[in-house]
Order: sequence, then C-alpha cells, then structure tokens
Amino acid sequence: MSGQRIIAIDGPAASGKSTVAHETAKRLNCIYVDSGALYRGVTWKMIQAGVDTKHSLQVIPALLKSKWTFTVRDGAVVFSIDGVEPGDALRSKQVTEAVSDIAAMPPVRKFVVHRLRKLSSLGSLAMEGRDIGSVVFPKTPYKFYLDASPEERAKRRHAEFTAKGEPEKAQEVLESLQRRDQKDSSRKTAPLKIADGAYVIDTSGHNVEEVTKIVIDRIHELERPRSEAMISPGLYRAACNVLGFGLKICNQIKVVGLQNVPKTGGLIIASNHASYLDPPAIGSFCRMRTIHFMARDTLFRNPLMSGFMRHVGVIPLDRERGGDLKAMKTAIQLLQDGGAVALFPEGTRTTDGNLQPPKPGVGFLVAKGCSPVVPVYIHGSYEAWSKYSGGLKRVPITVIFGQLITREEIRRLGTGRKAYALIGELIMKRIAELKEKFEKGQIDE
Repeated sequence: MSGQRIIAIDGPAASGKSTVAHETAKRLNCIYVDSGALYRGVTWKMIQAGVDTKHSLQVIPALLKSKWTFTVRDGAVVFSIDGVEPGDALRSKQVTEAVSDIAAMPPVRKFVVHRLRKLSSLGSLAMEGRDIGSVVFPKTPYKFYLDASPEERAKRRHAEFTAKGEPEKAQEVLESLQRRDQKDSSRKTAPLKIADGAYVIDTSGHNVEEVTKIVIDRIHELERPRSEAMISPGLYRAACNVLGFGLKICNQIKVVGLQNVPKTGGLIIASNHASYLDPPAIGSFCRMRTIHFMARDTLFRNPLMSGFMRHVGVIPLDRERGGDLKAMKTAIQLLQDGGAVALFPEGTRTTDGNLQPPKPGVGFLVAKGCSPVVPVYIHGSYEAWSKYSGGLKRVPITVIFGQLITREEIRRLGTGRKAYALIGELIMKRIAELKEKFEKGQIDE
C-alpha cells in the first residue's frame, strides 16, 4: 500500500474502538487519533477559563480565541491549547461530566471536525470516534463500526473502573452507558450512527487481537486488485442508454426520487416485480450507481442472454433451491465491497398486478449484507409488458425511489429468522406506502 489510508473506526462507548484503533495504527504504520480527546480538550479549556460549559454563547467566543497546536508523539496525535498540554486532565471527573454538553454544540463540532480533517496532512490515520465515517471522512473506503450489547459494554467499562480503583455498581455503569447511547444517537448534530458503507463488527465475545485482525483483513481485502470480469462498464453503459431510450420513447417513463439513492456505500434496491421491464426501468435511470441485479438462473440458459447478463453484472439465482448460498455470498460480498444490489422481494412477477408477500431469503440477505435499503415502486409496467399482456404495449411507466430504510431501522428488528421475516415485511410495507401515495396523487414529480 503506497497511498494514504484514513481508517475511520466508530462506535458507542466501550465497544472496543479505542484499543482496536491503537492496535490497527501500530500494525499498519498509521497515526492514532482519538477524536474524543479534542472535545475533551475544548471542555478542559473552558473549565480552565471559568466559562459555563452549558452556555454556547460563552463557549464559542472563548473557543475561537484559543490557539491549538498538534504534534505526533509515540505514534499518536497530541495537542496543546494556548501552549499548554492538558495531558491526563482530559480524563478528569470534571471534564467527563461536562464534555457531553460541549460536544452537543454545533459550532464546537464544526470547530473540531475542521481540525480533524486537517490532520490528514500528517499522513495515514487510524481515527476513532462516533462520526468519523459519517461526517469527518465520509469518502474514505476504510470505514468500520464496532458494537456490542449494552450488557457486554457495561461489563468492560465496569472492569476498567475496578482496575483503576474506582469501584462502580454494575447496574449504574449499564444505566450510564444507556443514557450516553441515547444522547449520542438522538442529538441533532452528527448523531452516532452507522456510516454508509461501514463494515459492522460485533465485538461481543471477541478479544482485541481478534477484532484487530478482522479490521486489518478487511482493509487488505479492500486493497486487493479486483477482477472486472463480472461487469463490462462499456456494455453496461450502452445497455442503459439503449434500454432507457426505448422506455422514454415507448412508455414515456418518469423517474421520481433519485435523490434518495446514496452515491456510495453498500446498498440494496428493493422493488415490486410485475414485468420484464422492471430491471431496465430501475438500472437505466439510476446512473449514480452500477447496479447488480439478482435474476433466476433459468434466464441464463440461452448462451447469448447468459453472456450479456453476466457482463452487465447480473447474479444468477437458483430459486428451486430456496436459499441459493452461492448467489447470497456473491451479493453479500458486493454489498460489503460498497456495491449496489437490486432485488425483487416478491421473488417472481405478479400474476394480477397486485403486490405479493416477500420471499424468506430477502430478510436474510439484507441482514447479512449490513446495508441500507431503498424501496422502489414501479407503476404501469404490468400493463406495459407482463406475463399476460400479449407483448409490449405503449403504456406510461412511473418509477418511484422511496426514502432510505436505514441500518438502524433494520437492526432494531433483531436477529435470526424472526427478524428476517420482519425485514421482508418492512420492505414490502414501504413499497406499498409508495404505491398508495402514487395512487392518491401524493408523489411530487
């Protein structure tokens, strides 16, 4: 690796991100940055200056007058404020009690984010925090989100306090972490969340060595030269141009809501399925992403069709085998690599134009792919060219890209088979809501 790496490691308190970021920095010759130390530095400075840390009108003028200097020592960034290094005072009880109020102030976050970004001039960084991948360096490909159950994180934090000779009741530690989680995830400015394209690691039951290895292996995986055999960019663009032009001429196609499609990061596009025209109606106009569609493997029996579909990135799916493990692994790998995968939760084209229940594998793929979902409703394609339409007809088609279903929404549904079913139901519910809004004339074009 000859270029610069910016490794963003986010997560809630006691998820292991600080220790893992330290280890990752050492092993990959990066500079370690604790972003939270800067917010503590602001807090420390305000306390030293006698400023009320709860009032931004007092904090901001004092902050803007301060002079910050950054240096690298023992592989980590350290700083001084107005010529003084805060050192261990950053972890004092007084600072700890006030830092949440300081960090919630939008001008303070803007101040800190600006300085964190400037640190990239020092070289490769392993930076940990709560909004590194989502706000500070959203374009870095090296984004990680470390998490663990509240009980596991409370156990770790309790052990830390005990080792320092600061005994705390286990239940009080758990309640404190839960309050911190709520405050971090609900604040208006830069809330704690999983960044688009972030690789999620559940650190429960794993030691530092194991998690660090997962992070480093993932980084090496991202940097490994990749074969372009799965997609031919020229053929893909040509197919989009030709099919898109045909849909405009024959079906006066209208596309709404493309602003809801993230331009980067792993993404699933989930649409209702009524027609042969559904894949080109989505892919031809969603030009900000190269989309890999999942399609039944029987379509690959024709050699010419098979060659075309493979070169535009279509993933063959054996529906007879239920959950096609090979297809699932391919799709999950694409998602983890930051790709976009389009699928039809209903599994097959509708026979009557109505929405159908989702297939079981949809929820599994969404959960394992750890990616957000854009629900899509296509109106008019059933009348234009369905199993029973007797060929292509000049019927107008409208494609509506809905609001993103976030990772957080998906994670709240739980894990396991019950969660997979709930995920599929949620996606179809969102598609049904788009259909209802369209039929009521509530979709703005």
